[in-house]
Amino acid sequence: MKQIAWPEDLAEIVYIDRFGNAMTGLRAARLPAGARLAAADRVQEGATTFSTRPPGTAFWYENSNGLAEIAVDQGRADGELGLAIGSPVEIVL
Repeated sequence: MKQIAWPEDLAEIVYIDRFGNAMTGLRAARLPAGARLAAADRVQEGATTFSTRPPGTAFWYENSNGLAEIAVDQGRADGELGLAIGSPVEIVL
């Protein structure tokens, strides 16, 4: 049986959940410490939990799948940042 290699990370939004959080195709464990993510002309700092960010603040975190996900505390990342599936994401050091 032929084995298919796992694809490389995708630097784009791959899924938006019902809360408006935007999942990227980037594995969070591969991101350098202190990395920020740029999407839709805005740069988001990393956070470990929603409660560490002020309401209305955009940030990224490692989701339960191990992927970097962009969210807005008490808001919708898709609407507030203008994100959609396929929107590019850039790693900022």
